Amino acid sequence: MQLFDNPRPAEWAGLVKRPAQDLTTLRTRVLAIMDEVKKGGDAALLDFTRKFDGVELKALKVERSTVEAAADQLEPALREAIKVAHDNVRRFHLAQAEKREEVTTMPGVTCWREARAIERVGLYIPGGTAPLFSTVLMLALPAKIAGCQEVVLCSPPDRDTGEIHPAVLYTAGLCG
Repeated sequence: MQLFDNPRPAEWAGLVKRPAQDLTTLRTRVLAIMDEVKKGGDAALLDFTRKFDGVELKALKVERSTVEAAADQLEPALREAIKVAHDNVRRFHLAQAEKREEVTTMPGVTCWREARAIERVGLYIPGGTAPLFSTVLMLALPAKIAGCQEVVLCSPPDRDTGEIHPAVLYTAGLCG
């Protein structure tokens, strides 16, 4: 890590500039992976987990019992903090729910705005070395409140254990 103590204003632009990446081949590589998953299904996903995450999994789905047991693996203070955050995020998004308001624009013509939930959503939750359980709250809760019938969470496993971090699992269980 480099430390910069009171750099001159002329240096600021260079210090905050992100490193440039050559993305010309990225799209081709991603499309090839997506095609492989379409053809190979879960077997392809397990192969990619082995290749990219360095983890050998037997299955992709986390069993309900594992989700339920995650709470016992967390410190009580963390469980409570997640619960408080869950309740706050839930309260906020419930307050954002649209109420149907009909407007008669002229005799015989009634208009309204209608919101419909997406039936199924897939959510990526960062995991592995940086399990961001807060992402579960910020994505899964609004999806559930909006009325999505099926919410699927995907998260990379820890390289050492092959498991999803218990805080991610616990939070997912709270979001239902």
